[in-house]
Amino acid sequence: MKKNIIYILTLGLVIAACSSEDDLNHEAKSLVTEKQLLDLADSSPEAALTINLGVEDGQYSFMREYATNFGDTGERADDYGQKSIDLGVDLLSNDVSMAIDHWMGNYYSYRGRTQDFSTTRIVWNFYYSIIMNVNSIIGKIAPDVADEDLKHLRARAMAIRAYSYFNLVRFYQHTYQKNPQAAGVPLYAPEQGIDSKGRGTVQQVYDLILSDLDYAFTNVDGYSRPSKEKLNKQVVAGIYARVLLETGTDDALCAQMANVAKSGYSLMSATEWVNGGFDNIGNSEWMWGADINSESSTVYASFFSHMATSNAGYAGLIGAYKSIDVRLYNAISDTDARKQAFGDADDTNAPYANYKFYDATFFEGDYVYMRASEMYLIEAEALARSGNNVQAAEVLHDLVSNRDSAYTLSTKTGTALVAEIQLHRRIELWGEGFAWLDMKRNGKALERDYTGSNHTAYGKKNFASDANEMLFQIPEKELDNNTEINEVDQNPI
Repeated sequence: MKKNIIYILTLGLVIAACSSEDDLNHEAKSLVTEKQLLDLADSSPEAALTINLGVEDGQYSFMREYATNFGDTGERADDYGQKSIDLGVDLLSNDVSMAIDHWMGNYYSYRGRTQDFSTTRIVWNFYYSIIMNVNSIIGKIAPDVADEDLKHLRARAMAIRAYSYFNLVRFYQHTYQKNPQAAGVPLYAPEQGIDSKGRGTVQQVYDLILSDLDYAFTNVDGYSRPSKEKLNKQVVAGIYARVLLETGTDDALCAQMANVAKSGYSLMSATEWVNGGFDNIGNSEWMWGADINSESSTVYASFFSHMATSNAGYAGLIGAYKSIDVRLYNAISDTDARKQAFGDADDTNAPYANYKFYDATFFEGDYVYMRASEMYLIEAEALARSGNNVQAAEVLHDLVSNRDSAYTLSTKTGTALVAEIQLHRRIELWGEGFAWLDMKRNGKALERDYTGSNHTAYGKKNFASDANEMLFQIPEKELDNNTEINEVDQNPI
């Protein structure tokens, strides 16, 4: 009977997605009723699973599916789940240049941030779809449930909700440190009596995020995941560490969470980093990702199609190359193996073209969402910010010496050490979905129009870190359907 209960709970994915707010009212609602699903689950759980993989599997697969907006924006080649948004985050930054205005150009040009563009709808609908999906699980399981399977399921659902709100609030508002009372995003946590269509404050959003993560971290104990596609305690700790790095409210706990997250993972070698370390979920330092195969591949509408210079995709065939910013390239030591992952000024594809990402299996390269190296960098930065310079330098050395045999233990302290850590964060995590959000967190302006710039003309823009342009606008459809948000509540153009 317990299995039947779990199957019924997980079948809530389609139901919740279909019965959520108007802007998330998916066409699947007409295909099958809740009673039909529950009856089928009760009589034959295996048959039910063939119809709907549910929240536990379905929500994770949703993170790497094509056309995640259920036709709302049409079938777009720049809409393929979390990695499309990750690439967008980097294309909004200083660190990535895009050769031609093609798919993903809405991010690079900054035109996709306005309310009338598909890009902001993709970001908004993607995360709110996940939130509505997991809410159907969270609300069906008591917080103090004794059954271990149900407790673990609820914990992981809450971690994913926190992850989704964390990404949303950083797109649609400036940093937590700038103004915690600024308008954030609508909050839906019905099990807590939170069901606000209006924009909750940034503080309220982070209160929910941290509450969810505290519950998830405590209650996921003992869960053994079957694959890296699912969250476990270390991944939850990694999400927790990301949030605390952003808020800057508890550096000691941030460093502790990052340390917990990376435990048990070994860093890939420098050779592997340069040659094939970013398309296989079996990599020793990958903590969380998606295992892509011939059935789940979205072919041209995929990360490697857009990002891999040497693959037969939009980058390799059309010439929509993504290159490293020349200033960042020049900041990489010549003895650092990571520099070999990029071409030079005379590269035959594009100046400073990226070769970090290559799919050796023709659009079946796996997607990485979290690596242990990120946790080294978070731990080091949190330690440095808390004044523990010696330990911070040691953690940084553990990572960078693995990439650069000539790297020596840093003797910097304070802001200089933090700056060194952040430089290596930009190098290590280039192209993985962090650069623009880090710029916002660290108060760094967008500066692409400079002498010697290798940025393309349509992307040569300069904005202050707190400029209106550094905010995405709420999608037009949300304004139309949500009676508690109107043009007055909209982010400025």
